[in-house]
Amino acid sequence: MADSGISIGRFPLLLTSLLCSILFSDAMASSDVRVRMRSGEIFEGRVYDLQNEYLELSRRLGSKTILKRDVLGWSLKETAKPEPAGILLILEEGHEVGGGVRFDPGTREWVADLELGSARYADSKVRRTIQPSGVCSDDRFTLRDDFEERIQRALAGVRAGTGVNREEGLQFLRSAGFFAVRYLKEELTRGDQPVLRRLHLEEQFRMSLPEGITSTRPNFLDHLSKGSSREQVDLLREGLLEHGPDMYPLLGLLLIDDGQSNAVRTFSVDVLQRSHSIHELVLAWEQSNGKAQLALAIALGENGVYVGISTLIETLGLEELAARRIAASKLLEYTGESFGYEAEGEESAREESILRWRGWWEQNRARVESVTLAALDGRIFSEERRKASDLWRQGLKAEADQQLQVAEQFYKQAIEVDPTAMGPFVSLGILQYQKRAQYDEALESFRRAINRSPGPGDEVNERTCYYHIGKIYQFGLDFDKARGALLKAVQLDENYSAAWYELGKIQYDEALLAQSGVEERREKLVIARETFHNGLEALQRYREGLVVLDRTNLPFDSDLPFSTRDHNRTLRELRSRILQELGNFHGRISAISLVLGDPKRVLAQYGEARTEGSLNDELERLLDAAQEILQSEDQDGVPVPSGGAVNPPGDKSN
Repeated sequence: MADSGISIGRFPLLLTSLLCSILFSDAMASSDVRVRMRSGEIFEGRVYDLQNEYLELSRRLGSKTILKRDVLGWSLKETAKPEPAGILLILEEGHEVGGGVRFDPGTREWVADLELGSARYADSKVRRTIQPSGVCSDDRFTLRDDFEERIQRALAGVRAGTGVNREEGLQFLRSAGFFAVRYLKEELTRGDQPVLRRLHLEEQFRMSLPEGITSTRPNFLDHLSKGSSREQVDLLREGLLEHGPDMYPLLGLLLIDDGQSNAVRTFSVDVLQRSHSIHELVLAWEQSNGKAQLALAIALGENGVYVGISTLIETLGLEELAARRIAASKLLEYTGESFGYEAEGEESAREESILRWRGWWEQNRARVESVTLAALDGRIFSEERRKASDLWRQGLKAEADQQLQVAEQFYKQAIEVDPTAMGPFVSLGILQYQKRAQYDEALESFRRAINRSPGPGDEVNERTCYYHIGKIYQFGLDFDKARGALLKAVQLDENYSAAWYELGKIQYDEALLAQSGVEERREKLVIARETFHNGLEALQRYREGLVVLDRTNLPFDSDLPFSTRDHNRTLRELRSRILQELGNFHGRISAISLVLGDPKRVLAQYGEARTEGSLNDELERLLDAAQEILQSEDQDGVPVPSGGAVNPPGDKSN
């Protein structure tokens, strides 16, 4: 038996096969784990925590590494027989041997004492040993049968607060790493324990690491925690260059780590804000406090997610004037409201305003939080989509700076990186026909956009495509195609008032160009007036629901996705513009009503506009014309004939 490394002692050799079957039976691997992946795959076998971003799955046919961030959940497999007590030996072949195990320094062999005798294994044949606690000789950790009991004892020891049990408990929890996370999380719901919170966060760091980072940068987290602020930021910047968006979850965790420097946290929030990483920002906001939470609330607000409004409202009551000022300015920008709050005002006046803000928040909180959930639902993007989005944003910035050639190149690069993205096609098409008068090329860009499969937020892009297709055909006086495209736009979004307005203008122009007589023209004008009325109602609905400006209630005249809006435009300014557009709709309806011989409709539109504050010069002129007609009717007692073939007074449609 010397060749095999096994000694059977005084028992007959006939027992060898029986002993080997006992040593290497499936019961020896009774601490197998079932791992469920986010992809839906399920793996089973002994699982080791490698104390970095990986787990290792060990099976009879070999082993494989598993990225921790890809694991959805795990559970211990139920087995008929318990695993052997004491130390486990893992042999080169992957077999496990356990029982009364000891090391013989004289022969440099491991000896396993069993009921039927003993077995000896040369130290060179043993891959690793596993202590009863699950700690391995090569600094790994794996589950043993009594893991649940051990971890509860460890938590109880830490809970006790002092003594040997506490230190042993902390050591076990630290060693358990990945496998301790769910228990630490549950324990922290019972009350904040800083030392456990720290252990939980440290393992979350490891679980957030991108694949392969410890092979290219060994001890990455150690360097990140022990270096100077400048070294830490440089390390994160290098990690971003190598791993891109895969670093975002780690940046989000750094934001909630009180031990991180201001430089690290500022760098992290800046990257996540610019990359529109809503998921990481929301999680960090939920777990942060103080100035960190204020910064995150603003970062979310700049991305159109206003769940942090509650933080801004609480900031209004702080003693620090600078914090009050920025909170007040952001609340005004995001909501268009101020409720009379002045950062430099008397404390009593500020408190009164804060009460009004809290009442506003209670009234609108559900709507704002629903936007957050919608943003989180669309948080998963491919690496190609993230890269394309970044190029797209650079193109939008270049176009805003009138660098049209640069913008066009960015849009085309974004399309090349991710041909499935709709947004860059839309922006390219708008640039082509509005800035270059390249109508055919623009139509092709819009058609290619429509052929994409809509992703999160692409409802806006899709309706925008049809709107601009309609505008292009309208320029070419192809009213049939223009009408069809604009009808599709309002089918996609019945509140798309800009599309309703252009559709009404087309129908109005068709009425003026009608060649079949007064009655046909009259019918077309009635249709046009009804279309303008639909647009008016759409804009009024939009105005009533405008609590904050977000992905679900884009400006009525927005050509581009939400992330490109001008954040310096407050809701108060936007509401003012909406009133102007409401006045335009009232004007179109009134002008057509005069042609149709319905001056009373003009008075009704004027009264509605006056009530909502949307009066304009055109409505004043139309009112004068309508009153003259009504006075003439009163004097003569004869109604003025309807269906005149003249342009409506104050016509601005062309």
